[in-house]
Amino acid sequence: MVNLTIGYLPTILGEHRDKQGLSISGAITYALQQIEKQKILPDGVSLVLQFNDTRSDLLLTTKALTEMMCKDVVAVFGPENTCNVEATISSAWNRMMISHKCADHTVSDKKKFPTFIRTYPTETQVTKSIVSLLLHYNWKKFSIVAENSPRWQTVADSLEARVTANVAMKLHLNHRLKFEDMNRCCANRESCCHNSWTFDILEKTRSGTRIYVFLGEPHNLYDFMTTMQMMRLFTKGEYMVISVDWETYSPDRAREYLWKQQMVSEIRNCSELESPSPEAAKSLLMIVTTKPNEGFTTFSEMVRKYNQAPPFGFSEPDIFKTFVRHVPMYAAHLYDAVLLYARALGATLREHNLTDPDSITEAAKDGKSLFKNIIRDRKYESVTGASIRIDDNGDSEGNYTVLAVKFNNISRAINVNKMGDKDKFHCHYEMMPVGRFDYTNNTTPKFTLTDKILWVAGERAPLDEPPCGYRNERCSDSDTRLRDSQIAAGVLGCIFLAAVITTLFVYRKWKVEQEIAGLVWKIDPKDIISMSSQTADGFMDKSTSKLSLASVAVDQVFTKVGRYRGTIVRTKELCFSKRYDIGRKTMKEMRLMREIRHDNINPFIGAAVEPCRIQIVSEYCHKGSLPDILENDDIKLENIFIASMVNDLIKGMTHLHKTDLHFHGNLKSSNCVVTSRWVLQITDYGLHELRAAAEKDSIGDHELYRNLLWKAPELLNDQSNSVRGTPKADVYAFGMILYEILTRQDAFTGYKLEPKDIVDKIRTGPAPGEKPFRPDIQMLQDYCIFVQPDIGMGCPEYIRSCMEDCWAESPEQRPDFPTIRDRLRKMREGMKPFIMDQLMEMMVIYAGNLELLVTERTQLLYEEKQKTEDLLHRMLPKPVAQRLTRGWGVEPESYEAVTIYFSDIVGFTKMSAESTPFQVVNFLNDLYTLFDSIIQGYDVYKVETIGDAYMVVSGLPLPNGDLHAGMIASMALDLLSAVKNHRVSHRPKDPVLLRIGIHTGPVVAGVVGLTMPRYCLFGDTVNTASRMESNGEPLRIHISCECRKALEKIGGYVTEERGLVAMKGKGEVLTHWLIGVTSGAVTARADVGPDQAPLFCRPSGAIGAASSNANGSAGNMSDLRRRSPRMLHRAESMLTRRVSSVDSRPVGSGSIRMSSSLAAQQGRTQGQPNRMYHHDNSAELLEGSNSDSICSSTISTNQPPTPKVNFSFSPF
Repeated sequence: MVNLTIGYLPTILGEHRDKQGLSISGAITYALQQIEKQKILPDGVSLVLQFNDTRSDLLLTTKALTEMMCKDVVAVFGPENTCNVEATISSAWNRMMISHKCADHTVSDKKKFPTFIRTYPTETQVTKSIVSLLLHYNWKKFSIVAENSPRWQTVADSLEARVTANVAMKLHLNHRLKFEDMNRCCANRESCCHNSWTFDILEKTRSGTRIYVFLGEPHNLYDFMTTMQMMRLFTKGEYMVISVDWETYSPDRAREYLWKQQMVSEIRNCSELESPSPEAAKSLLMIVTTKPNEGFTTFSEMVRKYNQAPPFGFSEPDIFKTFVRHVPMYAAHLYDAVLLYARALGATLREHNLTDPDSITEAAKDGKSLFKNIIRDRKYESVTGASIRIDDNGDSEGNYTVLAVKFNNISRAINVNKMGDKDKFHCHYEMMPVGRFDYTNNTTPKFTLTDKILWVAGERAPLDEPPCGYRNERCSDSDTRLRDSQIAAGVLGCIFLAAVITTLFVYRKWKVEQEIAGLVWKIDPKDIISMSSQTADGFMDKSTSKLSLASVAVDQVFTKVGRYRGTIVRTKELCFSKRYDIGRKTMKEMRLMREIRHDNINPFIGAAVEPCRIQIVSEYCHKGSLPDILENDDIKLENIFIASMVNDLIKGMTHLHKTDLHFHGNLKSSNCVVTSRWVLQITDYGLHELRAAAEKDSIGDHELYRNLLWKAPELLNDQSNSVRGTPKADVYAFGMILYEILTRQDAFTGYKLEPKDIVDKIRTGPAPGEKPFRPDIQMLQDYCIFVQPDIGMGCPEYIRSCMEDCWAESPEQRPDFPTIRDRLRKMREGMKPFIMDQLMEMMVIYAGNLELLVTERTQLLYEEKQKTEDLLHRMLPKPVAQRLTRGWGVEPESYEAVTIYFSDIVGFTKMSAESTPFQVVNFLNDLYTLFDSIIQGYDVYKVETIGDAYMVVSGLPLPNGDLHAGMIASMALDLLSAVKNHRVSHRPKDPVLLRIGIHTGPVVAGVVGLTMPRYCLFGDTVNTASRMESNGEPLRIHISCECRKALEKIGGYVTEERGLVAMKGKGEVLTHWLIGVTSGAVTARADVGPDQAPLFCRPSGAIGAASSNANGSAGNMSDLRRRSPRMLHRAESMLTRRVSSVDSRPVGSGSIRMSSSLAAQQGRTQGQPNRMYHHDNSAELLEGSNSDSICSSTISTNQPPTPKVNFSFSPF
C-alpha cells in the first residue's frame, strides 16, 4: 500500500474578508472519496490529506508550504488569495500546485512557474469569448469603455492586446476610454462624484462607433445604458453593448443588468419603470459564467456534509439551522483540481507500468511531467457539468454563456428589504441564455447560438459601421440620388418579375390540370386493335441470328397484345362489375406515370377508359414476361443473363423508389417483362385503387390468393387494406422473384399447398423460436441454375443470405435496393458469354453505359498502377525507381560522406527460442511499424530489415549536405525513446533492449540484379557501422569519431567519450556515446502525413491456423527466419547471435563458413570455406556450393588505413 500525502492551504480564520475555507473545504475530502470509489488510481495507491490554515497571511502560507515540502508532500492545492511566492516554492521543489481561487496573472508564465495550474479561470480568459462573439456577428470595429480599477483595466489590456496581436482577425479598436466608479467616488468624497461620465464618453464616441464593449460593475452598466436610451441611440437598432460579469448566471443576478435592486424593490413591475426600454434591453448582450447543471445541488450537499466530517469538523452556527450555507463555485474548482491531479497521476502510473513504491512516489512528485500530461489531455469534465479546457499556460479557460432579452410573462420572488421579506416582481421580459462558447484547439472559442436573439431592427443584427461610413464620408448627394433611383428601378423590376412569375405559375397550373384531366394519358378505345402475340412478332425485327438466344420462340401466356397508332403495345384489362369513375387522385397518378423514364421501367403510354372496363396500355416487350422466359424449357439461361436480369430489376426498383410514386405495390414475376434486347423492365406499377377494385370484382379466390404470394406479411395483416404498398414490401417481393429466377419454379412449389393455405401461413407468422414460412431453401440448393466456377453446384452463400434478408419477417430488417445491389454485385464478376451472338446482344444492351464503364476501368487501372509504383518506391529510393521505370540505367555512384545506422535487439535469440514463430513475426511487425512511422520525419532511406536487424542510411541517393549525420542521430534518439515505451505483446514484462551503432564515411551505391533489382551499398563504412552496433550496449547509441565530428559541425548534440574499443579487423578504435540533443539539432519534419497503409494484408485466420500447428520450439525458427547472404559480413554483430551463424575465425581471404539452424551452430567449424551447411532432423549435414549464392562474389574496398574487408551486401 502506497500512501501519497497531498497538501491543502485553505483560508479558514483571519482578517481577510473573502475566506472560503469554511464553505468549500469539504470538497477536497469528497474528491478523495470519489477517487477511491472510481478507482482513478491503481490498486494499492491512495492519497492522504494534510492541511494548514494560512489565514491569507503570506508568511504563514510560506512556512506551512515549506514544512509540507520537507514532509514529502507530493502536490499542493491552494492557496486562495496569493500564489506568486507559493508557486515559486513549488516550482523549485518540482511539485505540482493547483489553485482553485488565485487570480494572479503573473503565475501564468510557465518559464518561471512550470508546475502551477489552476482550475479557476482568470479574469482575462473572458476576452476570448468577447472576441468570438465579435467575430460571429462580423463586428470588426468596436470601442472599449472600462471602469478605472485594476481588475477591469487588466481585462481591457488583455482584450486590446489580443486584438492588436492577431492581425488575421482584422479587428479594429475605435476607442478605449475609462471612467471612475461613482459609488467609490462618492463614498470617498472625491471630485469625480459629480462627473457625468456617461454623457462625456458617449459624446466623444457615438459618432465614431456602433459597438461598445463595456467592462464594469452592473450598476455602472445601468447608468451607461440609461444615458444611451436618453440620447435615443437604441431607437433604430444601430448600437449594441456587450458587457461581462464573472458571477454565475441566475435570474436574480440577471435582473441587475437591467435595473438597480432598489428600483425593483420599490416598484416591483418593470412596466412602470422608465428605463431600460425594450429597445435598450434588446441592445444588450451579457457574457456570464455558465450555470452548473442540476447535479451541482447534490454536490453542494456533499460538500456541506464533508465540511462537518473529519479532518475539518466545522460546526454550523445556529443561523445555518434555519438557512443553508451557500456553497460557492470555488468548491467545484477545488474538487476539479484534486481529480485533475489524480487522473494525470493515474495515467502516468499505468502508462509506465510503475508498481514500485519509490517509483510511484517519485512520479507523484514530478510536477513538470504531470503538468505535461494535463496539458496534453487539454480538457476535463467538471463537476458543474461543463467540459473545461486548459490552455498552454495551465489556466482554465472557463465556461461562459451569452444572455439576451427574451419576452416572457414572468413573476419571480425577490427580497424587498434587508430583513429578508419576500414579494413578487412582475415583468414581460428578462435576460436569458441564448448562446454558448465551444472550446476547441484554437485560441478563440466558437460561438454557438442556442436560441433566437431579438434584434431591434428585426432579423438583422446591428452593423459595426454604417454603409456610408460613420460620418457619411463614403456617400455624396449625387450618390444618394442615384441610389434612390436604383431603389425605385429595383422595386418596379421586382413588381414586373412578380407579375411574370404569377402568370407562369397560373399557366403551369392550368397545363397540369389539363394533363391530369386526360389530355396526355387518355386513349380512345377505338384506337386499340387487339392481336395475338404471334402476329405481333411479325412486326418485330427479324435480323437477329438464327443461332442466337433472341431467335428462340416465346409463347407469351400472360400478355395481351394490341396495336395503337401503328405501334405494338401491351394491354391489361381492368374489369368492374359496375360503372367505375376515375377520381382526381388516380388521374394525377397517371400523369406521374407518364413522366417516368428509365431503361428498366416499362413506359406507361396511357389508359383507355370505358364505363366498366379500363385498358392499361404500355410498351410491348417481344420476349414477354419473366414467367414466359422461366417456363420455356427451350431457353437456356446462362449466368450472364441471370445476373443481367437481376441487376436490371434492382436498377428499375431503385429508380422507381426515387420517384413520386415511392413504391411499386404490386411487384411480382408476371409484372417483369423482357425486351427483344434482353433488358428486363418493370411494369404494372401505380394505380393501386383501380387494381384493387378490379381484382375484387373480376377474379376468383384461387387467382386472388395466388396474386398474394408476393405480398409482404405486414400487408397481408392489414385488414383495412389502407396500405397499398411500401418500399420494404417491394424488397420482400424481390426476394420471391429472385428465388423464381434461380430455380425456374414458383416460390412455394415444393410445399404442394393451395395458395390460400400458403397465404394463411404467411399471415399467421412464426411461433416464438421458429423461422417464418418461406420458400424451401433446400430446393434452392438443389435446383439453383446460377453456379459460379469457384463454388460448384448449389446456390452461392451471398445470394442465399441476401434473399433470406429480403423476405425477413420484420420490415426494418430488410435491406433497401442500393444495399441489395452491393451485396449481389459478385453475381456479375468474371462472367463471359459462351456464344458470340450472346456477346453481341449484351453489347447492344449496355452500349449506353460503355463510356461510364471505360471511365471506371481506367480509374481502376490508374489505381493499380499507383500501387505498383508505390511498391517499387518502397523497394528502391524514389529517384532510382523513377529512372528504372523510364527505362534508364542506374550507374553506380560514389558518395563522399553518408551516415549509416545499424541496430538489433539484445536477447532476441533467447526470446525467439521461447516464443512461437508467429509470436516473433508479430513482435517484429509491431516494432518495425513503429520504427517506420518515426523515420518518415527524416531525410533517410531504410535499406533493409533482417530479423531483428534494422539498417538506415542518410545522404543518398540525393545528397543533403552536412545534415546526414544529424538526420541519423536525431532519428536514433527518437527510435531509442520510442522503444523504451514499447512492450512485447506476448511478453509484456520484458523490455526491448535496442542496441544502436552509427558511422559516417564514404560509400558506393548502385542497383544490383535484373530479376529482383535492389539498391545496395558497398564500402568499409558499411562494415564499420556494423561493428559500431555489435560492440555497443543495450539502450545506448554507439557512434564513431567520424560521426561525432560530423555532429559537432552541425551542432546541438551531446556526446560522451567511451574510450578505446577493440574491433575486429581495426584494432583499438576511439568511440563515443550519443547522449541527447540541445537547441540547433536536426528535428523531425512537422508535415509528415499518416503512417503508410500496408500494400498487402495477411489473410485473416492465417496466423491463428498456423499458430495452432506450431510447437513453439526453437528448431522451427530456422524455416521461418531465413537469413539473406547479403548480411554475412556482419560476423560478430548479428548472425553470431541468431539462428544462422557465421564462424568468427578467418579461413582465408574473402572466405567464410556458414551453417543454418541452432543445431548446426556448434558444428559450423567443420565446414569448408565458402560452403554452407544446413542441419535437418532427417538428414546429415548438407553441403552447398558458394556458386549458388547471389553474394558469392567478393568485393574489396580500397581503404588504406584498415585491412581489406571482404563482404557482399544486397537488400531483399
